[in-house]
Amino acid sequence: MSMVGEPYSMDDITSGGAAFNALAAYLFGANDEGKSMEMTTPVSTTSAGEMRFYLKNDGVTTDSPYPNPLTEEDDSFNEKGAVKIVEVPPARLAVARFTGFVTEGEVARQKDALLSSLAADGVEIDVPHGAVVPHVVFQYNPPYTIPI
Repeated sequence: MSMVGEPYSMDDITSGGAAFNALAAYLFGANDEGKSMEMTTPVSTTSAGEMRFYLKNDGVTTDSPYPNPLTEEDDSFNEKGAVKIVEVPPARLAVARFTGFVTEGEVARQKDALLSSLAADGVEIDVPHGAVVPHVVFQYNPPYTIPI
């Protein structure tokens, strides 16, 4: 499994399972309150190598509505320090829906097709010329999906 900022592949993220397991453990009670929360869909992976779950706000609490992840000082969980709570700001995204398994090659093909469609439609991407266009893959595999 790659760290944020290091080279990675979609295959590393989807087959390693460490990031998913750390996030799932946080949701199922490996947090400072021992609180279980609903798992939300989709799960996303970013071109920076991050895996994200999205938390539901209860609509009542205004300070910090989510329990803190366990830290390296906590003795009760082996993935301590692996989860961070961050607010993801709203953004306008170009989206392409596809089915099948999310592999590095499939993500590259889908991203190229989407960027080509945007260029053909005259849509400008807010990225410096020549820079790599970042991406986020949102995915959901139902419980009955056979793992590869």
